[in-house]
Amino acid sequence: MRTRPNAFSKRGVVSSSSIQSSLAGARILESGGNIVDAAIATSSTLCVTQNNLCGLGGDTFILLKMNGKSVIDLNGSGRAFRSMTAERFLERGINQLPPRGKDAVLTVPGLVRAWQDIHKKYASMEVKELLKYAYKFARDGFPVTQNYSESISMSSKYLGDFKNWRSIFMKDGAAPSPGELFKQKDLANTFESLISDGLSSFYEGHLADKIVKGLNELDVDISTDDMRKHESTFQEPLRTEYNGYDIYETAPNSQAVTVILWFNMLESMGVNPTFQDVIRTGHLAYSQRDKYITDPAVQQLPQNFTSKEFAYEISRTASFPAAGGKIAGDKGDTTYFSITDSEGNSISVIQSNYMGFGSGIVPLGTGLVLQNRGSYFSLDTRHHNVLKPGKRTFHTLCAGMMEDESGYVASIGSMGGDIQPQLHIQLMLGLMKNKKDPQSVIDSPRWAFPYTIYEKPNTFLVESDEYLSAIKGMFPGRDVKNIGFSSQLGHAQITERFENGIVAGGSDPRGDGISIPLE
Repeated sequence: MRTRPNAFSKRGVVSSSSIQSSLAGARILESGGNIVDAAIATSSTLCVTQNNLCGLGGDTFILLKMNGKSVIDLNGSGRAFRSMTAERFLERGINQLPPRGKDAVLTVPGLVRAWQDIHKKYASMEVKELLKYAYKFARDGFPVTQNYSESISMSSKYLGDFKNWRSIFMKDGAAPSPGELFKQKDLANTFESLISDGLSSFYEGHLADKIVKGLNELDVDISTDDMRKHESTFQEPLRTEYNGYDIYETAPNSQAVTVILWFNMLESMGVNPTFQDVIRTGHLAYSQRDKYITDPAVQQLPQNFTSKEFAYEISRTASFPAAGGKIAGDKGDTTYFSITDSEGNSISVIQSNYMGFGSGIVPLGTGLVLQNRGSYFSLDTRHHNVLKPGKRTFHTLCAGMMEDESGYVASIGSMGGDIQPQLHIQLMLGLMKNKKDPQSVIDSPRWAFPYTIYEKPNTFLVESDEYLSAIKGMFPGRDVKNIGFSSQLGHAQITERFENGIVAGGSDPRGDGISIPLE
């Protein structure tokens, strides 16, 4: 059952998980900007209205198709500080990185540099025009949603003792109530600096100095060189063909190569794989994910990992992973948005702090919270994802795109931590069956087997009794839970262009999703 109508337009659609952010992107498009201009406006506004899920202190991955050219992949994830080694923690008796606090702040935030890089290559409007909405919502405030209010309350259990965080999000000892106007003065000043001094100031200017000084005062061992030397990576996206569609996913250190391997294995099952085939090949794809994905500058995937031959061999010979015997520890907070226009330009963007409000560490006077993405590193020196200086960690963030020869193109994605490849598979298979109704695809019940690369699968989460019965029949020893329509199964957005040039958008009611069509 569709929870809301599709957003249809003759010009374009912006779909994000915040109404203010979707409106910001749409207004940029309506004023003559292109999809990259709109993406920067949308992304920056999300850093104000959903800085529990993403923020200036986080990372991003982007797929972009523009001007009829090939899809490009931008890796905007940060690297570990040059002072960070596994041995440094092991010598202190720490065997697992803490999820929050100063020792969780291990990586440079990559989001703002990614804005700078795509702006330089593809944007048509000045930065001050693109950041004005974020600045306005930080300075003048925005009405808090129920989800945002609840997120602050939940996060306060872990972050309430962090003075700088508490002074922003719990000024009167409690989270702002739904409907309350929430202003962020320090964050507004930070956006004002980005507008006046340029995006590069975040990494090598007065703002960078302020961030580094503020972190050093909190005993975080980051240097000006860590910020100044950070770079995004433009690269070829991963690609495969399935059922007449070209499937694109973000390359490692993103986990999205799991989707490519999974589709390749499904193809080996024949033209109509069963639900059991989907579940089985998914577990096998994840078993390879867990073995190989990390920073490709440190360890590359097997040479033929994305080939049909590799997928066939894995599906034929790999053992099905045994249950882990414990509740999966997967967790994370992220936001995804996409924009598509009638010319066939499309952008697929995911950005995140990792866990809600990231590390909880706020450099004084900046209003931004540093991500805790680096807490996914291992301290096991034998593990392929072990912490090393200058290394990018295994990243749960995935952005997806699909197209065919007719001119159809769709950008899809969802928050969801480690289950994101599973959500991509479900959304893409749904679009292949019903590509002109993205909202019904998003509204369909989902399933997931959540676990990190350091665990074994044990739990299934489902949203329907039908899935509950089917999966219990397949896996009688597994813990299968029907949790109903739930944020634990992601907040997805889809925008797509049909062959006739009409653009459609769908957004997830599990979160605060909204699709805005251009007039």
